[in-house]
Amino acid sequence: MLIKLYRNIRRNIREDGLIVNSSGFLVNAMVGRIDFTRPLRILEIGSGRGAFTRELIGRMSTESELDICEIKAEYNAWVEKLIAAHPDKQVRLHNCCVTQLLTRPGYYDVILSSLPLKNFEDVASKHAFLYQIINAMQFGLKEGGVYLQYQYFKSNQSDIETVFGKAMDDVSFVPLNILPAFVYQMSKPVGLGASSSTE
Repeated sequence: MLIKLYRNIRRNIREDGLIVNSSGFLVNAMVGRIDFTRPLRILEIGSGRGAFTRELIGRMSTESELDICEIKAEYNAWVEKLIAAHPDKQVRLHNCCVTQLLTRPGYYDVILSSLPLKNFEDVASKHAFLYQIINAMQFGLKEGGVYLQYQYFKSNQSDIETVFGKAMDDVSFVPLNILPAFVYQMSKPVGLGASSSTE
């Protein structure tokens, strides 16, 4: 029984980056960093069952737009239920790889990601796909826009800093979550422009 449970936990972290839904503490640590007092274009990457989605939809204005990128269609029912409950909000669900969605330079004010970045590391390719994803997020973020990312392990900070060309704005630790998580906050420097989304 314990071996089976351990294998399920490892599989969930490897495939989805999660064990159970994110706690309210982690959700607030991420979503609480967003300024909802103005219209925003927001991209959520890796919605799962919608722990962050619920809070984003609830806080965003009717003038704001939310794109949800979730590659696994098995989560659609949860997300679509949240969308249907807020018909006055501009929300779209996309079942695709985020690199296919981030094709417009400087489009989003906020990118909130639940992607398990460490899972995309690959020494043989010099982490090519990992850097493709981070470059795509930098490409799609407006100058001055905010990229929020959580990780269960304090990993990939230097990769994000390399792509954005600056130190992380803030790194915080949320112990009251299963598993405890680190929250990264990175703003896109004014004047950085947009590197190719396919780099």
